[in-house]
Amino acid sequence: MTAIPAVLVLVLAGGKSDALHALGRIRTASALPYGGKYRVIDFSLSNCVHSGLARIGILTQYAPLSLQGHIGIGRAWDLDRRDGGVRLLQPYVRQRETNWYRGTADAIVQNRNVIEDAQARHILVLSGDLVYKMDYAELVRFHEERDAALTLVTAHAPTEEPERYGYVHADRSGRVSALEEKPKRAGGRVVSAAIYLFRARELMARLNRDGEGPDLVHHVIQPMIASSARVFAYPHRGYWRDIGTVDSYYESNMDLVRPVPPLNLYDPDWLIYTPSEDRSPAVLGPGAAVTQSLISHGARVEGEVSRSVLFPGVHVGDGARVEDSIVMHDARIAPGARLKRTIVDKRVVIGSGASLGFGEGTPNREFPGDLGTGLCVVGKGSHIPEGVQIGTNTLIEIGVCADDFTSREVPSGSVIRPGGQGRAQPAVRGLSGGVP
Repeated sequence: MTAIPAVLVLVLAGGKSDALHALGRIRTASALPYGGKYRVIDFSLSNCVHSGLARIGILTQYAPLSLQGHIGIGRAWDLDRRDGGVRLLQPYVRQRETNWYRGTADAIVQNRNVIEDAQARHILVLSGDLVYKMDYAELVRFHEERDAALTLVTAHAPTEEPERYGYVHADRSGRVSALEEKPKRAGGRVVSAAIYLFRARELMARLNRDGEGPDLVHHVIQPMIASSARVFAYPHRGYWRDIGTVDSYYESNMDLVRPVPPLNLYDPDWLIYTPSEDRSPAVLGPGAAVTQSLISHGARVEGEVSRSVLFPGVHVGDGARVEDSIVMHDARIAPGARLKRTIVDKRVVIGSGASLGFGEGTPNREFPGDLGTGLCVVGKGSHIPEGVQIGTNTLIEIGVCADDFTSREVPSGSVIRPGGQGRAQPAVRGLSGGVP
């Protein structure tokens, strides 16, 4: 444990996640609500605390307000301390530098003063949009035993979307020979988990070179491997999920309601910390039927809920059915409404008798690569009128209201936007009708 105090943690949490669409429009992926009560970044921060790491900088940029409000001064993680603690690091106008972060490496360079002040032996760079539990102290020990310039964590290669990952090739000793970034076809059995432990002087020497590019993988890590620097792979054998797409976010939440969840949130020795809201206990009405679901405090269920995740303050009305869905804070599911494989953002109202996520599996017309597996996404604060039937692979953007619907039937694969832009086609049978 002697090496642990000499580690500075930098959490990259400022990237825009276009593949999340309405879910990521007003917040970064790190700030996404997760698992009924958490935000995704809670996992990285809780891992740090459990590992004895208490000097943390969070690099933010895109839509930072939600993340800032959630983290505050770090009290939920016992990081509100004078020596160390958590700091939010945003780009700002300096005397000679006025750029926004141009990439992951550039974000670190622009905070070189924070790194120099920390006088750390090692720099642990994390991605804030990952769900996993890991003891970083073990990683530090592995790194020091091998006198590594860089140790990158690896995870088992996902079976889908190989173009989203970097494939790691290493010999039997763990020495990395190549990092194949985002190939069109799967490039091996293990991928980079976007967790990097650098020797501080090695990282800063490379970042301070003239003409160094802005991307940490392309302009720092791959050149380190090519120059035969001591780069090792550290295998993470537990649960690991990148939630940067609608599908991966949905599947990770659904993992939590399996009969035996692959991610244990109930281990008293490794709790995931998060700010707690003061709300009343959850209430199940006389007609409620709840199976295999997570129901958070302040929720009220009077209908049926199965294999779903309900966040604080959600109300499921009498006769309503919620199946295989994620419903975020203070959403209202009116009596008789039905949801299947639907992600509902905060403060959405689903009108009486409306149904979402039923019908043929036509991929989304505008985003077939992101919405093609049968999910329906409803953006924050939207209002779905009573009786509307919304098909699968449909995107309801943020702030849509009743007047934006021109039909009681929204075909699968549609996009509905405020003001009538992107309305479902064809239009038939006329219908009358904050903090992230």
